[in-house]
Amino acid sequence: MKAKLFLFALVFVVMSCNKNKVFDEFNRDFTDNRWESKDVKSFEFENMQSEEVCDVKLHIGHISGFQFKEVPLEVEISTPDDMAETLPVVMKLIDESGNDIGDCTGDVCDVFQSIKTFEKLEKGKYKISIKSKFKGPYLPNVLGVGIVVEKQK
Repeated sequence: MKAKLFLFALVFVVMSCNKNKVFDEFNRDFTDNRWESKDVKSFEFENMQSEEVCDVKLHIGHISGFQFKEVPLEVEISTPDDMAETLPVVMKLIDESGNDIGDCTGDVCDVFQSIKTFEKLEKGKYKISIKSKFKGPYLPNVLGVGIVVEKQK
């Protein structure tokens, strides 16, 4: 019986993996849920094979009922050929009706927003840095920030 349960769990884990994800990392290193204005979050990954069209998505985790509809960010993407691109991003968190846009469970919400599409994601090392451009010493009620890179289906 234990062997059948183990086999079922193993099959479930393998089948639930998203084979389209090239990279997925989430940084929860925020003291008192505050994103300090000087704190730049960086993510590095190596793409092992050349991929066709890939989307880069920004992932923000925040406390439900966020007090701002959107958050200004600056994202810098460095590619394997040492080219760097800086993107101004406005991350929308609350809709016009005042409701959370993200997937909320309890008092935690996760919002994903596409910020760049690569027509071809070349092999090599990538670095993505994210900086809050919020006017103030810190952005409150932030639980984490991350990057997801996935192949378009």
